[in-house]
Amino acid sequence: MTPIVRPATADDLAAVRLIGILSWPPTYGPTRGAGYVVAGLDRYWSDEAIGTAIREERVDVACRDDTVIGMSEVDRMGNDLVLWKLYVAPDQQHRGVGRRLVDAGKERARAIGGDLVTEYDIGNATVRGFYLRQGFRDDVAPWPGTDAVWMRWALSRQR
Repeated sequence: MTPIVRPATADDLAAVRLIGILSWPPTYGPTRGAGYVVAGLDRYWSDEAIGTAIREERVDVACRDDTVIGMSEVDRMGNDLVLWKLYVAPDQQHRGVGRRLVDAGKERARAIGGDLVTEYDIGNATVRGFYLRQGFRDDVAPWPGTDAVWMRWALSRQR
């Protein structure tokens, strides 16, 4: 069954948090360590952080059979949207879920007439390839001192 992507609701809070709990250890543990994972889960995946993002209508969820299997979070930065989070349950990866969530982010960007930008850890070639396949291109970081690689999906290139 093809996953359905929809805006998250307050009822999705626990399921969205679970996506973070399931995906952060294998994503960041091997390169950043357990301390980074624990601190990140506490900071970015708390009830407060996720609840606020859901209330502000910045979170989309991908569902299969009414089960949340992935999530994305966007936020406005100037005229553009930043895709801050894109995570899919490990057992649901490589099935088109991430692509569908990125497509939802692109639709949000189109609605405001802006681009969609995102960032990833420099050593993550898998993520880089994924974003390149979704039409993103390398971009400059929006602020100095970051070690993340930034990419941009430009609305103007889609016309």
